[in-house]
Amino acid sequence: MSPFLASLLPHLRRNAHERHRQIYSRVGLTALLSWALAQIGRIDLIPYWLAASLSVQVFEFLAVRPFAQDRVPQRHPQARVILMLAAMIAMAVVHAGGVLILWASGQPTLMALSLMVLVGGALNNVASGVDSRPLFYLGVTPYALSMAATPFLIWRAPHQQVALLTVAVVFFLLALHTIWSRMYRNRRALVHAREEADRRRVETEEALSERTAMAAIVSHELRTPLSAILAGAHLIRGGTAPDQTRATADLIVDAGQLMTGLLTDMLDQAKIEARAMGLEERDFDLLGAVRDAARFWSAHARAKGLTLIAPPQDQASVWVRGDPFRLRQILNNLLSNAVKFTEAGAIALRVAVEPTGDDRARAIIEVQDNGPGIAADAMQRLFTPYAQASQETARTYGGTGLGLAVSRQLARLMNGELDARAAPERGAIFQLTLDLPLGREQDIVRAPPAQASAAPNLKALKVLAVDDHEVNRRTLALALEPLGVSLTTAPDGLEALKALARDPFDVVLMDVNMPGLDGREATRRLRAGQGLNHDTPVIGFSAGVADHEVEACHAAGMTDWIAKPLDIRALYAALDRAQTRAAEA
Repeated sequence: MSPFLASLLPHLRRNAHERHRQIYSRVGLTALLSWALAQIGRIDLIPYWLAASLSVQVFEFLAVRPFAQDRVPQRHPQARVILMLAAMIAMAVVHAGGVLILWASGQPTLMALSLMVLVGGALNNVASGVDSRPLFYLGVTPYALSMAATPFLIWRAPHQQVALLTVAVVFFLLALHTIWSRMYRNRRALVHAREEADRRRVETEEALSERTAMAAIVSHELRTPLSAILAGAHLIRGGTAPDQTRATADLIVDAGQLMTGLLTDMLDQAKIEARAMGLEERDFDLLGAVRDAARFWSAHARAKGLTLIAPPQDQASVWVRGDPFRLRQILNNLLSNAVKFTEAGAIALRVAVEPTGDDRARAIIEVQDNGPGIAADAMQRLFTPYAQASQETARTYGGTGLGLAVSRQLARLMNGELDARAAPERGAIFQLTLDLPLGREQDIVRAPPAQASAAPNLKALKVLAVDDHEVNRRTLALALEPLGVSLTTAPDGLEALKALARDPFDVVLMDVNMPGLDGREATRRLRAGQGLNHDTPVIGFSAGVADHEVEACHAAGMTDWIAKPLDIRALYAALDRAQTRAAEA
């Protein structure tokens, strides 16, 4: 079927319903015009008129019937559409041409009747053709031609009457077209509004379904680390044997890191969707960043009995400008998945860098695992948030499906792409392609390794910890107890200001988001006054890690900031920085 005829199909269905409802009025019109022919003494024309009128009505009834039943004819659909259009035109031609006989009689009553038929037929096509410009023009043209012929059929009348009738016909046809145009535009706007409402309803239902699925997945994934944390905590509270204490503590730490990774992925996905994800711009060694990621995951691979094949050490460094933290985040996700899905064999990490001109370089980083591979149909949803390759994958390996989705979006923010394909023999290959500007080589200063659990010497420190949640205050007290600091706590900003006005402190740990007086406003009031702790370092901590939120904390007068959930090493480091800053002042 031609595109033009296919575009008429939805409008023909509505038009067919209209024409089916008009059958009785057309039969009545046929009888009325037969009576009118008898009045002018043209009884000889009545049989011809009846035959013509009833024939086109039967023809139209048969032609429009399939469309009136809300179905497209399966056999010869193009021919059926053409037949319906022909039936519409034939009906208009017969009735618009038949009334001209009454007009030519010269009898005022019959002339008025013929004008009413022509006007009614034309207006009827305005209603039935309001959805389609072609249908309107096809249906109304015979009536418009008959009206245009009326002045010529009374050429014997005074010229003034002929001219007046001509002007009236022209103005009527213009008004008719104007009315139809307005109805057509209003109808189009209404249809568009309904389609937009339907589209938004579908999108809302899909979003609700996705959020429901997301909540179910996240709830399921959180239960695993929560179960480990609760079980470990109960064991410690119940008096775990000394030889099991370290293993229990490791279990709690691993579970906490798992939850932190999940929350980080969720936050990154939310920032990407809100277009609030920012990237760092600095010079770094691309191959150095890749080797660091390989070095970290080599230990995990060895623990599982796997081999991680890293890029050779003789590859020269390539300095580029971009965000090394986000690059490592992508590599960590890819290597984590490779270790997770590979049960035996080797994991390959390959890097190729080539200059592209204009001081830019194209880097291709591939991670090939030796896992079960990815089915072709699963490739379509592999980078969809909260989607797994299959239900079996979700049950066996867990996860939210956020890591790859976030990684692809980060790659695109870095002017690159992340894709996946099946490996030639077994497993899958994930390819990260980046187009980055070349950077300048920097001097790398290696800090001496330090114990992860080492704490700075903070015994003489007086600390005020402000948090509206009792569990968080207890957590801070537990984390600071080994340091021997003098700790005071406050449940909100107002109580904190009272304590700060009463006693001197060396450091303030200030929760940012609290009911009533929040941490930022409390800090602003502290800095605005001239009390004991006007210049005391304030370390803000919050779950809001967006750049503008951190900047707002510094603008309020906070000297440092750490993210929730609190990392004890980050807390110790922030306190050490505050102590050093106070000593230098």
